[in-house]
Amino acid sequence: MGKFWGRIVKKIRPLGNLSHFPKTLPGFPQFFHKRKLQNIWKKLDFSTGKLPPILILLFSFIIFLFPNNLAKHLILPQSYILGVLVDYLSPALYLTEILIALLLVLSLGQLLKRKLNRPQKMLLLFSGFFLATLLPSVWRGSFDLIGIWRWIEIALWLGFGFWVSVFVSDKWKRLLFLLLAAAVFWVSFLALGQFLTQHSLFGYWFLGEPELNPSLGGVTLGSWGGKEVLRAYGTFPHPNVLGGVLSIVLVWLWLKRYWVSFGVGLGALITSLSKTAWASFLGGTLGSFLVRSGLNPFFILWSDFSVSRRLELLGSAGKMLVSSPLAGVGLGQFTRSLPNFGLPSGLSLFVQPVHNIFALIAAESGILALLAFLALLFFALRQTIRDRRWWLTVSLTQLIFLGLFDHYLYTLPQGLFLFSLIIGLSFSYSDN
Repeated sequence: MGKFWGRIVKKIRPLGNLSHFPKTLPGFPQFFHKRKLQNIWKKLDFSTGKLPPILILLFSFIIFLFPNNLAKHLILPQSYILGVLVDYLSPALYLTEILIALLLVLSLGQLLKRKLNRPQKMLLLFSGFFLATLLPSVWRGSFDLIGIWRWIEIALWLGFGFWVSVFVSDKWKRLLFLLLAAAVFWVSFLALGQFLTQHSLFGYWFLGEPELNPSLGGVTLGSWGGKEVLRAYGTFPHPNVLGGVLSIVLVWLWLKRYWVSFGVGLGALITSLSKTAWASFLGGTLGSFLVRSGLNPFFILWSDFSVSRRLELLGSAGKMLVSSPLAGVGLGQFTRSLPNFGLPSGLSLFVQPVHNIFALIAAESGILALLAFLALLFFALRQTIRDRRWWLTVSLTQLIFLGLFDHYLYTLPQGLFLFSLIIGLSFSYSDN
């Protein structure tokens, strides 16, 4: 533990005035000593150009803890569809989002004093435009708590992306990748343990680990060696989310040669049994290999997705858009509106958002919101190409690919974290 915290401090020392930090941190008790926290607070100086240590620490905790799933869920009367509790209609306050809100509030003084460059202004403009296009769909949903909560959540994550674009310059990259490697290691180690033991290891209070057992209803199973097995979850709410996030971050760890975290993470990716994530990882690895070889980052991804329910959800999304092309059915209201537009067939009730973020945005918030979202992605891609940061071009391509087959990049905090981090890095300062 002492060596780990020593490496963290060594990475963040150049980013601000950290002379009051100890050279090594043997463990949490010494680090969180009351006197040391008081010294940190007294030395905060928002009038200087350097970033205060408290903001660096908050950012570090967010990156290290981003896989966690700890949250307080609010069960409302509107959270039930045909007597079934739907997670998408249950607003939740996540630990990660609390940390991000605190980061943005404490950074306000710094943000107001910063002179933004052109890419950062573009990100601010397109993020604001996208949020503005979502407002009619909040009104469409009668301004109930679910729609308002979703709007605030999306605004919070776009704010985090803007924060990253402003503060995370190239000199931050070593710290960022070190923390991502640490986060991937602990969540992947947990995921492998779940797969090997075929049950959860610690329970919910260990960073939101789901309650897992093959005999429990609602737990996702897969086929391994001809047998039905529990798929690896980590602390994510679904194996597909674990696999999708790892499919992008593992490419970064491979490029930066964090081999231990890469190896453990690759095992977790495999045991998530997510074919979409496998395809995303293979495509991202191939794209990065072509870039490193000096070739154009062009690749084709293919996978066989025989999921009739997803196709039926796409059909329902299309009907929603036709019924209200300008404002949609309401932000956060897809599952509530689903019975009116056709529930997917099957023996069990399947009430989920459409597994395509573009169709979900269009169905809930209308054509203008979709166009604003596509513009944000387009200019992010253009910026990475202009800066010749091909690793981010590949990551954005992976995001688009994953967004075609699932909704977590737009609906869950771990997916929103990855999306906002990549968008923020795409518009951040580059030495190029």
